[in-house]
Amino acid sequence: MTRLCALATVLLALAIAGCSPATPPAPAGDQPAAPGSAAAPQPGSAAVAAPAAPVAPAAPTVTLPEGVAGKVILWHSYRAAERAALEKVVAQFNGAQAAVVIEPLFIPYDAFADKITATIPRGAGPDLFIFAHDRIGDWAQSKFIEPIEFLVGTDAALLGRFFPITVESLTFEKSLYGLPLAFKSVALIYNKKMITEPPKTTDELIAMAKKFTDEATKAYGLVYENANFYHHAAWLYGFGGKVFDEQGKIALNSPEAAQSLAFARDLRAVHKIVPEDVSSILVTSLFNEGKAAMAINGPWFLGEIDPKIEYGVAVLPTIVPANNAPARPFLTAEAVILSAHSANKKAAFEFMKFLTADDSAKIRALEGKMSVANQAVYEDPAIASDAVLAAFRQQLLTAVPMPNTPAMLSVWTPATTALSSVIKGGAAPEKMLAGAVKEIDYRLKGNQ
Repeated sequence: MTRLCALATVLLALAIAGCSPATPPAPAGDQPAAPGSAAAPQPGSAAVAAPAAPVAPAAPTVTLPEGVAGKVILWHSYRAAERAALEKVVAQFNGAQAAVVIEPLFIPYDAFADKITATIPRGAGPDLFIFAHDRIGDWAQSKFIEPIEFLVGTDAALLGRFFPITVESLTFEKSLYGLPLAFKSVALIYNKKMITEPPKTTDELIAMAKKFTDEATKAYGLVYENANFYHHAAWLYGFGGKVFDEQGKIALNSPEAAQSLAFARDLRAVHKIVPEDVSSILVTSLFNEGKAAMAINGPWFLGEIDPKIEYGVAVLPTIVPANNAPARPFLTAEAVILSAHSANKKAAFEFMKFLTADDSAKIRALEGKMSVANQAVYEDPAIASDAVLAAFRQQLLTAVPMPNTPAMLSVWTPATTALSSVIKGGAAPEKMLAGAVKEIDYRLKGNQ
């Protein structure tokens, strides 16, 4: 009964959060500035007027519940500015009270998931860790991570901080696992010396990209990892396809999914605006050499761009053949997650709340350049004037949360194989998708 009551409470909180506007809040003021006006943040621009200097917030205060004390180990894989922003928030928390000490520890990303799986069951891992939401289902079923609806309790305002879609991404089998920190997806990144106004439709994208494509000099209008299923999701969902249906069954073998594969194939085979073999290294090198007018990539790519390149970021174009539906990339919600084996869960949760508070989120946005999950933060003038953050925030409106069920682990390889066979080998999309679904079903049955 206790668990049912707690579950009802968190569902009520989720419902209240879901009543928040579906769209991110407009810039400060009575009405949003008109697109293209001097007052509006330009979605496709990274070079903007100097933002208003942020007002230094007052030193934070932390009031802990009676008896909450101890050391909390926090694992993360943040680097550079993201790491510095996180460590600043940690220092503020540690300096504002003396009962709980947060100890952050950097873990290389490539080893992160394996270390979580290896250490937490033995009680040797962290109390808290920061990771993307897509492994939540697997870790929840393995009882590696703690559902937090008991800790959230009746605090609907806590979940109301965030864009509802980021909270939903952290929900598995009606339990909540973690609090959102940031969201990430791919968008359209373009060289502003070549592209003055980013394309609004795929027809415009293709026409524009052809102007900058010259295979003799290995210059292309568009570069992205076209045979990578993660990057392809924008076309898949834009055409109306999906990975799973409403009942959770694999739904890749559909006419809409086949259309999306044919579209990706034609970008290379018919329009020839994309290189033949595209890797992440090739995307970076072509863009930095000025041999790629546009790229489809995420915020992690921005740190790889040569400082000499003046770039802009814009939302992905509308897919004209798909009834004018927008391209819909995968959304990743980055979260702070509580270990089920933590010996200090109450203290850890107090820091979870502090780390995701609006003041902390402003630090992570302004100094860490993160697309934070807090809705109210985007009303801050310094954040509202950041064109890059504005563009990724706008892309959030059409993004699709990456499935967080364990079944998704069985999807990646067969789906990527099918996509690659269509793009590189010219195979029939319908045939390859049927084979992919058969392989996925086989994998899922083997895991039962």
